[in-house]
Parts: sequence; structure tokens; C-alpha cells
Amino acid sequence: MALSGNLKTMLPGDLLQWLSLGQKSGTLVISNKRVEKKIFFRHGRVISSASNDPREYLGQFLMSHGYLTEPELKKAMEVQMHSGILLGKILVMIDVISEEDLQRLMRRKAEEEIYDIFLWTDGDFYFVDDELPQMEMIPLQVDVTGIIMEGTRRVDEWQRIRELVPNQGVIPVPVKEVDYTDLEEVEEPIVRAIDGKRTIADIVLESRSSEFVVSSTVYTLVRHGFANLVDPDTQKMARITEEMVVAAAVVPAEFSEVDEIQSLLNAAQAALKIRDYEKTQRLLRAAQNLDPNHARVRSAIKGAETVILGELRTQGVMDAKVPKVAKSLDEITEMNFSPNEGFILSRINGTWDIGSLIKISPIRETDAMLIFHKLWRDGIIALE
Repeated sequence: MALSGNLKTMLPGDLLQWLSLGQKSGTLVISNKRVEKKIFFRHGRVISSASNDPREYLGQFLMSHGYLTEPELKKAMEVQMHSGILLGKILVMIDVISEEDLQRLMRRKAEEEIYDIFLWTDGDFYFVDDELPQMEMIPLQVDVTGIIMEGTRRVDEWQRIRELVPNQGVIPVPVKEVDYTDLEEVEEPIVRAIDGKRTIADIVLESRSSEFVVSSTVYTLVRHGFANLVDPDTQKMARITEEMVVAAAVVPAEFSEVDEIQSLLNAAQAALKIRDYEKTQRLLRAAQNLDPNHARVRSAIKGAETVILGELRTQGVMDAKVPKVAKSLDEITEMNFSPNEGFILSRINGTWDIGSLIKISPIRETDAMLIFHKLWRDGIIALE
């Protein structure tokens, strides 16, 4: 391991420049909370990247640019499961996308994954010399200097965007019609998702784009008079301070941060034992917010997710089960759902099983399974 540290002491731009100028070959691993990204270098150039965030998977990225539908992704992933062929190659084989467009979008995907890191306020990293994945990759050649310039520009732009689009809870409301021929391919799904009801968080899920790209698009629409922003205020502060309230309920004020983390982990373990999965997740998020890269917190989250997934499947929430909506549309309309819950519920069609719905979703498997469990427990869906 030639290099390691934290993004608070070495900014992403400096880190990438050091690897580029040194003509390094190997794998850069950067992690923050539950997200881990890998950037693969050969002689100082980025040749590929990978992320464990479902929102950054290739299928989700192609959907965000209008090249793929959910049924097409489901079909391609079924072929991949039986053949082991790379998803991109399958999509070219079944004429969903051309080889040229795939290469272009793969390069764009790698760049977007790295740009996102520039907006992180914390994160650990390490570089492993001369270690590259054994699996087959679609080779890319991404210019590091261009990435650094764009990443730095986005940091400045993000500050301006936040002055107008302060959080994910605001709702963009259309004011006048947009000419879709003037939009970039990534902007069209975002604009189509704006209906005066969806929040920024909802649009991020619906369009499969990042919060930055969605907020930037909305910022432009508002500045040019195509949309207004409404802040519903409904439970906004409760959502923002949820983990802080949970932490305060279980941690004495005189505790140090180390004591706070341990107390939250103990409380999460107790909640897990009585199968209160939602409380377990809240407590672990509270601990994670105190120290996003704490080794014991990461270990606890990984262990809890393994236990939760196992217990949910034992209780009957299994990949092969087909969920069906058990409530009327009027009843569902009167209920309050989180963006993730609303996304999952809107995809239940009585035909696709849980496993398929998770595969086409930008939501992490554990989070999605907990949503299915909650909807089933509350009688909103039935499992067949």
C-alpha cells in the first residue's frame, strides 16, 4: 500500500494529480459511509472504475441517459445471470445500444463517479500499487487533468446551486413547457419526472441521476423561468434531525464521541435482537454520522445487514416472491411514503418478483428488502 489517508487532508484533485504525474498503475479505493469506489489506473491514466452504489451501476446510468428501459434491463440481467457475459456486451448483442454509444457512456459513467467524490466532505482512501481487477473490463482512457478541472468546477457550482435548491425536500413545479430538443440526453428524464409533486429526492430516484445532476438541471430551469420551487416543510426538520434525535435518546451528554459510537452500536445490537430492523438501521446511521469511516461502525453495519437479510428471507420476504398491491389507490394516496418506499411501491406490477424489482432499482438491497418487509407487514402488499 503506497498511499493512504483522508480526503480532509488530501483533496480529490491533489490525490488524482499525484497518481497521474507519478504515472501510477494500480487501484485507488475511496470510501465514505456505505459507498466504496474504485478507480483503476494504468500509467497515470484512468482505465476504468467501479462503485458499490446501485445508483452508479451501468444499467442505472444507461437509464438515466434514456438508452434503456426497466424491462430491457430486467431482460439483460437475466441473460447475464445465465451467461456471465458483461452487461454492456449483452446490451450491444440485443441491439439496445450501439458499441460506439456504449463506449462513450462508459467513459462518461467513469467520469461522473469520480466527479461525485469531489463533493464528499469526508472519506478514507488508499492506493494499491500494480493491482488491477482480474475480471474482464471494457477499457477506457480518461484524461485525469480534465476530470480535476471539471470536479473543481462542480464544487464551486454546487455552492451556487445550494443557494437556490437548499435540500432534497423541495418540489420543482413546472411553469411553462420545455422544448425537449434543447435538452441534453441526461436532462430529459429529469425534466419528464418533474410533475409538481415529486421532491428532488423523488426525481433522483425516478431519473436515476445523481443529486448534483438533478439539482443542477432544476437550478437552470428555475433561473430561466421554466419552474418554481416549493418547500413543503412537512416533517422536514424531523427528517433532517432524525439520527440526531435517536442519538440523543441513547447517549448521555457527557460521553465522548468514542463512547457515543459504542453506545449507539450497543443499542443497535439490542434492537436487532428483538427484530426491530428499522430502529437498528436508524441507530447505525446515527453512529455512521458521527464517524463515517469508523472501522467498528462499518463492521457493525455489514454484520447487521447480513443478519437482517437472512431473517427477512426466513420470514418469507424472498427474491422469488411476487409482491402485489393489497390496498386501493385511494387508500395508498392518503398514506405518506418516503422517496424510496414510493419508488418501490410504484414498480410493483403483480408480475415481477422481489429479486427482479431489486435488480432494476437504484436502492441498496438491504434497504429495498426492508421496504418490502414494511409494506408487507403493514398490509399494503401481499406476497405470492
